[in-house]
Amino acid sequence: MELNIVFKNIEPTDALKAYFEKKGKKLERIFKKDFEIKAIFSTEKFRQKAEVIVNIAGNIIKAEESSDDMYSAIDLVIDKIDRQAKKYREKIKDRKHHHTEENFNESDSTFSAERQIVKTDNYIVKPLTVEEAALQLDASENGFIVFRNAETNGINVLYKKRDGNYGWIDPK
Repeated sequence: MELNIVFKNIEPTDALKAYFEKKGKKLERIFKKDFEIKAIFSTEKFRQKAEVIVNIAGNIIKAEESSDDMYSAIDLVIDKIDRQAKKYREKIKDRKHHHTEENFNESDSTFSAERQIVKTDNYIVKPLTVEEAALQLDASENGFIVFRNAETNGINVLYKKRDGNYGWIDPK
């Protein structure tokens, strides 16, 4: 654990540093890896503010609390970071657990997940030119249109791209 403490508009005291280091040890139990903690203690008028930024493996966990007393602000911000850190740890654990539960059969290279077809649409594929299909796509609420290309007599797909242009799939 690497610890950086910054004081703004407040006198740095060894007691505050020691108190925060003691409270920061609580986070070592949650994170098993090396991580960096940056604490910023400041005073704004009559409020004492504690801000903590934890950097673990490129992920940032940040919390900020203020109180009338700096020690209580440190307690509040450490509790908030602790809750966020537990969520982070569970998220990582779930992600690892999820990847091991996926069914992947390497022998026939087919991926089998628990997904179901929930809706089926049947419609007549009309012969259209690409320009006519674009006009119908603009008029519809769908993001794509399947049509029979009037020029090649093949099944084509025309879809709207995020940038506002169209994508055209013409299988050969």
